Amino acid sequence: MLDTLSSILTEAGTQALGFFNTLNDRAVEAKAPGDFVSDADRAVEATLRRLLTEHFPDCGILGEEMGGTPSGRFWAVDPIDGTANFLSGLPFWTISLGLIDKGEPVAGGIFAPALGLMAVGDAYGTLRETGLSATSRAADPPCIGLGRNPRWPPADRHAVEAACENAGLAPRLFGSCALWLMLVATARLKGYIEPRVGGLWDCAAGLALCRAAGLPTAFKRHPDGTVDLLAGEVFHIAEAAGWRDEMLRSPERPRASY
Repeated sequence: MLDTLSSILTEAGTQALGFFNTLNDRAVEAKAPGDFVSDADRAVEATLRRLLTEHFPDCGILGEEMGGTPSGRFWAVDPIDGTANFLSGLPFWTISLGLIDKGEPVAGGIFAPALGLMAVGDAYGTLRETGLSATSRAADPPCIGLGRNPRWPPADRHAVEAACENAGLAPRLFGSCALWLMLVATARLKGYIEPRVGGLWDCAAGLALCRAAGLPTAFKRHPDGTVDLLAGEVFHIAEAAGWRDEMLRSPERPRASY
């Protein structure tokens, strides 16, 4: 499976990079303040759907741009996570594919084509990364990734930032949940915190990678489809910032077959 996932990401990444290198030709719409979609997002999602259907015909698909109402086993697809970065000519965007089985992320792959970084992994503890030397991993990274979205009240986000700083950690925000989660899984960030992420397409692959790396994770999906998530060594930070719910109990890593 992981070889196939890498191949799918590579093909879609080549297409996305072609769009990235011709930004002035992109057609762009605003879905909400600060939230954009382009013709590149839609074209790459169409490619991903075709390839996933070809290789995994028994799995459903939930995509950020084309939707879907799958159940059971399905792929959560984000064709370009970090569209604002993409449209600004910043290289910090990814293609993200996460496999959900019985409500849990069990496999995934994330590719940052403009950075040449990719990671794929599964619930059995297999994690592969390309583009960064394993010797560049930090034994105890001092940075922690934070998300930012209009559904997270600024006062609550500032409380998390203060808790990070009180713990001697440097918070970092960069506009791509999937990229940050990949860097958590590959030991470049200590962890990641974001409530009310836009949907499973943003985080399913990254959560699967973090679990493959043996890291604690927790997520809660709300009725509107948004997701609260914690990944890595951040549970004490969330608690210090006032989080009080079942997410602070780290779940066991799922065991699944596919």
